Amino acid sequence: MKGQALRYPELPEAARPLWPVWYAPVALVGSLFALAFFFPALPIVLLGGFSTSLAALALLVLLVVQDSILMAAALVFSSLRLRPRAWHFGLRRTPRWSTIGWTALGFALMLGFELAYIAILGVNESNVDDVGGDAVVAGTLVALAVIVVAPVSEEFFFRAFFYRALRTKLPVWAAAPIDGLVFGALHFEGFDTAVILPVIVVFGIGQCLVYERTGSLFAVIAIHAGFNTAATLGQAPVQALIVGALVVTGCLLVPGRLPAAPAAVRT
Repeated sequence: MKGQALRYPELPEAARPLWPVWYAPVALVGSLFALAFFFPALPIVLLGGFSTSLAALALLVLLVVQDSILMAAALVFSSLRLRPRAWHFGLRRTPRWSTIGWTALGFALMLGFELAYIAILGVNESNVDDVGGDAVVAGTLVALAVIVVAPVSEEFFFRAFFYRALRTKLPVWAAAPIDGLVFGALHFEGFDTAVILPVIVVFGIGQCLVYERTGSLFAVIAIHAGFNTAATLGQAPVQALIVGALVVTGCLLVPGRLPAAPAAVRT
């Protein structure tokens, strides 16, 4: 078991939920079909002359709908073979200081890549919707959508489920790039902002590696929230800092109240 723990730091081999690889793409495609019924309403609200606060509220609601579908798909497919447990998704206690260390290292490396990419290419685009403005209510709603809803749901689906399913058969060096490419592709919002996509792809790969090394969903949520906090500072700095600090603090405190994953028992 010691050798297995070194080879599979995310979870010991016998404790890994062996979701078939095909769960990942099928769950994603099914979610996209379901999302097609909701997305047409977004441009109507954002471009229809509504107030900034209403547009921000619409963004939050639609993001909740979108990400609820993704999380529901993950739960449905993960329950086909066995009863899903919280620790299957990385919702478990992990060694505090090593987890914090790997999380900080991952954040620093990914941030360094992003800053270097921006400096070299002169990129100033962002994939954060600019609907917050200076309004307190609108800025708060955008901060909740971008810093709370998106990191929690996207990391749950793309790292805890999609990547985990790929890892059933694929090694890290194959599963992580696939996850990163899919994650980046789904953030495509038009050719005018496509220049930022390589950063998102690398971010997705980096998140897989952090998740693999720590086995903690809280670690990747904290990193994601930190990045989105920085991206939201230009729109709602106060709200972004408060919400971001609360999310990161929660990611530090909550794992200590959870049980660890079984050492070598698949249930």
